[in-house]
Parts: sequence; structure tokens; C-alpha cells
Amino acid sequence: MKRQAVLLTLGATVAHQVAHQVARRSVLNARAESVSGLGGTWPGRPTREFFVRASDGARVAVIEWGDPDAPVSVVLSHGWTLSSRLWSRQIAELSQHARVIAYDHRGHGRSDRSIPESCTLEQLGQDLAAVIEAAIPEGRIVIAGHSMGGMTLMHLAEQRPDLVADRVDGVVIVSSSAGDLASSDFGFPGLAGTLVRVLGPHAMGGLARLESWAERRDALAPEMWLATRALTFGPGVPGHLVDEMLAVVNEVPLGVVSAFYAGLALHDGHRGLQALANTPTTILVGTEDRLTPLPHSQRMAEAVPHAEMVTLPGAGHMLMLERPTEVTDAIARYLGSGVLATRGGDLLGAR
Repeated sequence: MKRQAVLLTLGATVAHQVAHQVARRSVLNARAESVSGLGGTWPGRPTREFFVRASDGARVAVIEWGDPDAPVSVVLSHGWTLSSRLWSRQIAELSQHARVIAYDHRGHGRSDRSIPESCTLEQLGQDLAAVIEAAIPEGRIVIAGHSMGGMTLMHLAEQRPDLVADRVDGVVIVSSSAGDLASSDFGFPGLAGTLVRVLGPHAMGGLARLESWAERRDALAPEMWLATRALTFGPGVPGHLVDEMLAVVNEVPLGVVSAFYAGLALHDGHRGLQALANTPTTILVGTEDRLTPLPHSQRMAEAVPHAEMVTLPGAGHMLMLERPTEVTDAIARYLGSGVLATRGGDLLGAR
């Protein structure tokens, strides 16, 4: 028995090393692949960088680009475990035609980390209101939110329907959801999907306890890289986009990831969608989105009957990186017809 146990242990170790090397080669090959049309331009120096105090005193980091006297300001709200850096392609284009405000959610990017009890979508809605009131006290606004940023937008609309009705010319919701996230299986079939639903909350809840240990580990292990690509991108994306995303994700403390996972599970954006009844709204979703799949966007479109839903075939969850032109065009439409014509965009071709 002892000899069998040694052989089994040796076999498992060898299998793990082989699998690790296969994963490593897969990552290297993916990084070497060249996929046309997925590059991006980058914004120049920001006009200013500053902090806004949230209702509980936490500092929210804000960066501004473009003409501070522009008649329309664009506000960009990023997703869970990400930061405003991943809006860079949109900022580069939109800041030529409007003032662009991008900010980091609490616990993300350069913003202050807060207690877990403040990591809620309701608080993020208040934070977004504070950013708008401090950075854009007057003038017209267009708001775009990706994933958790789109959910934040819904909570802002619920909390401040007057602000949305009086000042917002357009809303763009990218790869997001109005709720039911606790039952998500991330697209895994059968038993795997059941395990994700049952064990996911417990695993995420344990991240905070593992934070100091895990952050000393190699977060860019090839297995992690491949899992990230499969979960958050559509097939065929170049490796540099996965690297770009992971570089941002790795800066978010695991305790923050865990706390906001619990907040996402409680998210209900339906009242916020109702508050958008008279606000021009565009909903974007990729057909290969595992985190907020197509039915989530379809249900949002049903809740906002006038909304235009744009489905992007073959794209995953990270549309700002995978389909930057389509995301930029969706926002640019609300800046005036002349802007989209100048850019030469063709959003209608994606419908």
C-alpha cells in the first residue's frame, strides 16, 4: 500500500507539472498570436486628477480629459475588480469631442479602500452621484457603465431620478445585469455549473482570509491566465488584452474582491431601469459573455422598452478591450450626430 501511495503521489506530481507546462505553452502561443483590428489608441495627459469625498468620507479617485468647457461630459464607470484604466481606448477618442470623467470605484485603482459593509451597489450609486456633483456641477452628461459600473448606473438612477431626468442625455450599459447574479453558473454546463452556483459564494467569501497569503503568490500563473481568458473574453482574442486586464485585476485586494462579490449577489437594478424610462439608453452585450450572459441584457431591454440593444457576435465580457470601436460609437452617438460622422463609426452594423 505504501508503494502504491508513493506511485500515486509521484504520478499526480508529474501530471500536474505536465499540465502546468502545457498551460504555459498555451499562454505563450496566445501572446504570440496576432489578431487584426483589436489594437487601440491611448489617451494623452489628463486635464486634471483629483479626489472626491464620498458620503462616508472615502476618497474616490477621478481623472479628467478633454476640454473642461465642453458642453457635454462623459462619465465612465468600470467593472468589478477592474479600474478606469481599461477605458483608455474610449477616452482617447471621446476626449476629442467632450470632457471625459473616469473614476475608480472604492477599493479599486487609486480610490480608498472601505470597510466590507460599504462595498455595496447602493453605496456605489451614491459614490457616482458624488463624482458628478463635484466634477460636473452643471451641464449635460452621458454616462457609460461596464458590468458593475452599469449596475452602479442603475442605482444612481433609482436614488437620483431627478438628476438623470434633468441632465443625462444618454446612458450606455455594457455587459451588465439587473440582478439574479447569485444563480449564475458562468456558462459552465451540468455538474460544473451546479458546483459554481453552490460553492462560488463560499470560495469568494474565503478570499479575504487568504489575502495576505495569496498576494504573495504568482497571480499570473498560466492556469489563472487561461481561466481568465476563457471566462471573460470571446474566442481568439490576442494575449496582450488578457495581460492588460490582469495587470489591473492584480492590483485589487482580494478582500475587496470578496466584499463586492457579496454585494453583486444582492444587486437589484429593476427600479433603476424604470427610472430610465425617458432617458435614451443603449445596451451592449457579447454573445460569448459568461459573466453577464445575453439573457441578462435581454431582460434589461424588456425593462426599458425604448432601449436599443446591440449584440456583438463572438465577443465576451470585456467589450471595451475586445470591441473598443463599437463601445466608443455607442457613447459617441449621444454626443451629437456630427461626432459619430466625424469618427466614421457604424454602430448600426453591429445590430
